[in-house]
Amino acid sequence: MRRTLLAVFVAMAIVAMARPMGASAHAALLRAEPGENSYVQRAPAEVALVFSEPLSARQSSIQVLDANGNALVLPPAEVMDDRMTLRVALPVLQPGIYNVLWTNVSTIDGHALRGAYPFTVLRPDGSLPDQVNSLGGLTTDTDPAPLADGVAVRALALLGLLLAAAGALVLLLGFEGKGAAQAASRVVLLGAAVLASATVLNIWTLRDVYRDLALLDVLIDTRAGNYLIARYGATVLIAVMATFAPDNRRMAAWGALGGIAVFLWSFTATSHAAAGAGSNWAQAIDMAHGVTAVLWIGAVIGLALAARVSLRDGKYAAFLPRFSLLASVLVFVLLATGFLSSLVQLDTPARLWETRYGITLTVKLGLMVVLLALGLYNARRGRHRLAALAPGEPRRFIAVATAEALLGVGVFVAAAMLTQTTVAKSIPEGRAETTFDRTVQAGGLNLRLQVDPNRTGMNTFKVTVTEPSGAPFAADRVRLTFRYQDDQTVGPSNLVLAAQGGAGTYVGAGPYLPLEGNWRIETEVRRPNADDAIGYFDIRPAGAPVVSVARSGAWANPAAGMTSNEFAGFAALLAGAGIAIFRRELAKLGKAWSRGSTATTALCFGFGTLLLFGVHRDAPLSTNLPSNPIYPDQNSIAAGRTLYTQQCASCHGSDGHPPAGLDLNPYPLDLTVHAPQHPDGQIYLFIRDGVPQSEMRAWGKGAGKLSEEQMWHLVNFIRTTFRPPDR
Repeated sequence: MRRTLLAVFVAMAIVAMARPMGASAHAALLRAEPGENSYVQRAPAEVALVFSEPLSARQSSIQVLDANGNALVLPPAEVMDDRMTLRVALPVLQPGIYNVLWTNVSTIDGHALRGAYPFTVLRPDGSLPDQVNSLGGLTTDTDPAPLADGVAVRALALLGLLLAAAGALVLLLGFEGKGAAQAASRVVLLGAAVLASATVLNIWTLRDVYRDLALLDVLIDTRAGNYLIARYGATVLIAVMATFAPDNRRMAAWGALGGIAVFLWSFTATSHAAAGAGSNWAQAIDMAHGVTAVLWIGAVIGLALAARVSLRDGKYAAFLPRFSLLASVLVFVLLATGFLSSLVQLDTPARLWETRYGITLTVKLGLMVVLLALGLYNARRGRHRLAALAPGEPRRFIAVATAEALLGVGVFVAAAMLTQTTVAKSIPEGRAETTFDRTVQAGGLNLRLQVDPNRTGMNTFKVTVTEPSGAPFAADRVRLTFRYQDDQTVGPSNLVLAAQGGAGTYVGAGPYLPLEGNWRIETEVRRPNADDAIGYFDIRPAGAPVVSVARSGAWANPAAGMTSNEFAGFAALLAGAGIAIFRRELAKLGKAWSRGSTATTALCFGFGTLLLFGVHRDAPLSTNLPSNPIYPDQNSIAAGRTLYTQQCASCHGSDGHPPAGLDLNPYPLDLTVHAPQHPDGQIYLFIRDGVPQSEMRAWGKGAGKLSEEQMWHLVNFIRTTFRPPDR
């Protein structure tokens, strides 16, 4: 009868596992069009939101309200083919303030997120509409606090896994002691009961998300429900296998461990590791990390329970060598996979203290340090005292092992919080608002630019022009040109400032910094009877950044903050270190194992070092034009002027106007007309690659070629010198 039940429940688990399942966690907002707090001159035809992970179309929506809180009549929002973009068509919008309210549900684990933000449609003349937003203070929390019920359910499930693993490992490693085997099988059953409770509670947390679906539909028609079925099958498998312990301990232990692996697999498939580029690598690392953590802490709990039941009747001397070897291997794999997992989820070290995920991970690491210290004590002294049944043993060992187990439970609670927290690399890096205030010298004048509040959207721009003596200077005109440095395809915009108060002060306002990122503000001061004075200011406004979504495959580089060579190099070095540490144990298996381990260690270290230091670093590809790396100061402009006179003036003219009478077809372009129409990166490419079917040579190759630095000096000279006649 038990074997029949076992076959049935194994089949149920396999069927549940075989259902098509994707992968997701928290679907954080990465990009919005129109953007948060943006000011647009042309009314948008739609709202498009890009999230970090796939969305459930039925539970994801967009609502748009006007400044008075009235909802616009909109068609249902659509999830696009990439499953990460949610969009809705808009009616023709009049100038005014509008508020976007969105909700989404992750396609796999059922986590729900919501957010809101405003945007403004300007009047045709670019002025602000005369409105006050009654829904002020709307914002999208990119790093929300985890829900307590989700953390509690996940922590309860992890506790059940620890109990089941504790009993299974006592059975598997063959601990001999009075009542130990019977107690171990009961602990496995207790773990299964806890897992069953966690699974039932997980159903009710999903019901809060899928309120419009019947319970059966949640379980059958949603991927989150499919995973719950898999967990249910794994739980029953663990419970059934525990009943085989009186007849066959090893079979019962291996069966229970198989159920634990299935349960952990269902967690991994719905974890942060399963979303994004390189998900197969990330899931393999996450699965190995979870299995080793459960087995290590479970083994400690199991030994403490076995010692508590058997006391001085236990045969510890025979058991502890097997336990110590297993624990040593598990701890190494745990640390190695934890390190690799952190490389996957953290794109910069600053995420450790700037995000909830990073702070929780830091707390987990702190607990791990204390836990490892206790484990080291037990490995060095505690196990020897226990094996010899020294005075005070096994009670002293039980006390230390219990403390180790409690710390392990604390680590798992932190892990439960991590699973319910938005992963660090999915959180856009925001910047604090700080008024920009800087002064440069240009053309014998001091130019001071102030930008307030220095954020994306509406800002006030103030330029103060003074003589070297500090006396105010009255300019004929002050004009700002805004150039977005992170994407050279974004065209420049201009703002003419109005004189304010006394001479030398010029002010203007407008949404001239619409995107977060690096901007260069060109400040042109026209003065009578002298050349224009031009100063340059590099500025980065605060605001929601533009984030790109990685579209790489499941076997791509999973690490967000490093190249694939670097990540693979670290993995190879860790593998080599692990084989080297346990080479003595491998040698006991025979000469072939000894020689193989030595060769594999050398190969891993050599390959890892080669990947880290000996091969090219595959920098991420970019579809944008190259960015100007050289600041256009007077030295750069002077160097460009010399190069232009030597190489370019004969065709393009010393003033940018091609001289008459050249026997060239097509005729050279007038730089005063064409240079202002192209971004720096495009001018650089014209110089480097030449212009096909013309006499414009490629200066980046051949005899007399220019260096990259020289070509950027030329760009800076052309950009600052050749301007249309009306300037």
